[in-house]
Amino acid sequence: MMKKFLICLLALVMLAVSCCAVAEDKPLAGRTLKIAMSPDFMYFETISETDPTGYEGLDIDIIKSLSEKLGFEFEIVPMSFSSLIGSLQTGNADFVISGMSYTEERAQVVDFSMTYVTTDVGCVVPVASEINSYDDLKGQVVCCSQGTTYEMLIEGIEGATLKTYQGQAAVGTAVAQASDGVVAGLTSINGSKKLANTMFNTDGSPMLKYFVLDSEGVADKYNIAFPKGSELVALFDAEIQNMIDSGEMEKLVQYWLY
Repeated sequence: MMKKFLICLLALVMLAVSCCAVAEDKPLAGRTLKIAMSPDFMYFETISETDPTGYEGLDIDIIKSLSEKLGFEFEIVPMSFSSLIGSLQTGNADFVISGMSYTEERAQVVDFSMTYVTTDVGCVVPVASEINSYDDLKGQVVCCSQGTTYEMLIEGIEGATLKTYQGQAAVGTAVAQASDGVVAGLTSINGSKKLANTMFNTDGSPMLKYFVLDSEGVADKYNIAFPKGSELVALFDAEIQNMIDSGEMEKLVQYWLY
């Protein structure tokens, strides 16, 4: 009888040790985090009819990987891009991953992770346009998604007039239809490529073409945003670095963006 008792006791001890090890390996085990996201950024996060999360894209796969590594469950809260920072300030989200970039203005009210992806900036123009470079945008009406860092980029172009729209698809439509006098639109390089490859006239001919916006200091760097003082920043940074070092991040980037 005593032998059976000792065996059971040993099993309980081993189970407790195993649970502690899991807790140490996955510091966010048992927690459910709310993620604010604007799901209209093509190939970063868009609505999906097949993915169990209801969404798909690069950022979604990154969330899944971080969730597995850190042990948390998650709930995605969709909203407009311009509302994302506010959701952190009001405590309605634990973090934002939505093709967002670090800016000094944003960093005054939220904390950022390390950069997890860096890509080129792309520009879409009508297929017959003679605009082919950064310099060609001077004095032109140029659009982008509202609330993105592309607004600041356009404001820095000599003589350019900024127009904003809600979402990447709306940018492509504005350029194709010359809405509000728009002649070009800025987005990520993958976004511009996909817009140019998916928007066609009724006869099947392309409506848009794209090019890399090649100018000094022009690049897309994406970060995860957290409420000020969040304990999550250090945990996420460590796992992001592991994903970069192992090559996992590059595989995801190649799959979704190229």
